[in-house]
Amino acid sequence: MFRTTRKLNALRSACALALLAPLALTGARAATPAGRRTEATAFIHQLAAGQFPQAQTHFNATMRAHATPAKLQKLWQFMEKRFGPYAKTLGSDQMSFKGHPMVIVHTMFKKQTVGLAVFFNHAHQISGLRVVPIQ
Repeated sequence: MFRTTRKLNALRSACALALLAPLALTGARAATPAGRRTEATAFIHQLAAGQFPQAQTHFNATMRAHATPAKLQKLWQFMEKRFGPYAKTLGSDQMSFKGHPMVIVHTMFKKQTVGLAVFFNHAHQISGLRVVPIQ
């Protein structure tokens, strides 16, 4: 069962604010459902590997200004403090949210498995990241 706590709500807010602006990705890679799954999973793997400067290189100028490598690192550290050390991804689900494609990457941490929802815009760019419950 997934419990909502103040820390989780703070994490959701931080994720939404930190990753709301579009990321500059090549449209061809994310244009298909398989491409979006690959792109979302690769981005999560970069964060999990501590490759924050590399993850930030995908951002457009606006996003780079708001989500610095230091902020991405702080966000990931908060997640690992809350859920335990990152273990692996278990797969993903593709769906739509308000007409926009979304991939939920099932992410296993030591204490809990959570979904990291990666939102795409119509230009095939990542436009948000959010922690969501999965069953």
